[in-house]
Amino acid sequence: MQLFHNECCIREEKMSKDLRNIKTKENIESHFINLLERYKFQDITIKLLINECQINRSTFYRNYEDKYDLIYKIVEELIKQFKKNIHCQFITLHLKKENDFKPYFSSLLDYFNKHKDIFIVLYNNDLPINIFDEMLTIYSHYLLNELIYHYHISDSQIKIANYFSKIIASNILVAIKWWHLESPQTSKEEILSLIRNNPNKNISTNLKTILPDGFVKELLNILNLSDVKGNSLTK
Repeated sequence: MQLFHNECCIREEKMSKDLRNIKTKENIESHFINLLERYKFQDITIKLLINECQINRSTFYRNYEDKYDLIYKIVEELIKQFKKNIHCQFITLHLKKENDFKPYFSSLLDYFNKHKDIFIVLYNNDLPINIFDEMLTIYSHYLLNELIYHYHISDSQIKIANYFSKIIASNILVAIKWWHLESPQTSKEEILSLIRNNPNKNISTNLKTILPDGFVKELLNILNLSDVKGNSLTK
C-alpha cells in the first residue's frame, strides 16, 4: 500500500513539474512574440527577454540554447500543427460545389485563424527562418505525393507535377497570407471561395500565359484536367 502511495506521489510530482515547464515555455514564447511586435529580431537580447518574462537567465537556458533556438522551436510547433490540418485529397477530386471543398480546407483555415496574431508577427519580421517558405515546401510536397499516389505519375512526369503542386500550394497560402495582412475583414467563407477558384478555374489559364501550349496540354492530361481533345475541364 505504501509502495502504491509513493508511486502516486512521484507521478503527481512529475506531472506538476511537466506542467510548470510547459507554462514556463508558454510564458517565454508569448513574451518573445510580443517583443517581435516592437523590436527587430536582431535587437532582442536574452536580457531584454528575461526581464519581460520576469524569469532568471538560468530558466531561459534550461529550455532554449539561445534566441535562434527559441524562434526555431516556435516555428517547429506551428509547422507541426500545420501538418495535422493539411487535407490534400481535393487535388485529385472533381469538386464543383463550394460545400464540397469545406472538409479539405475548413480545419486549415481555422488553424490559421487561431494563430493569426502570431503569423502576422512572423510575416512582418526578418527572421532566420521563413515560416511561409517552410509551409510552402511542406504543402507542395504533400500535394505532389497525393498526385503521385493517385495518378501513378512516372519519374519523367515528376518535374511537371511538382511544378503544378507548388502553384496550387502557393495560391492557397498566398490567399491566407493576404487574408491576414491585407483583408482581415474578409470572412472565412469568402476565403474558402477564393481558394476554391484558384485550383479549379485559374490554374490552366495562368499556365497558358507562361508556358508553351504543348507543355500545358501535357500537364493537364497528366493531371486529368483536360479531355482527350485537350479542352480544359476546369471551365
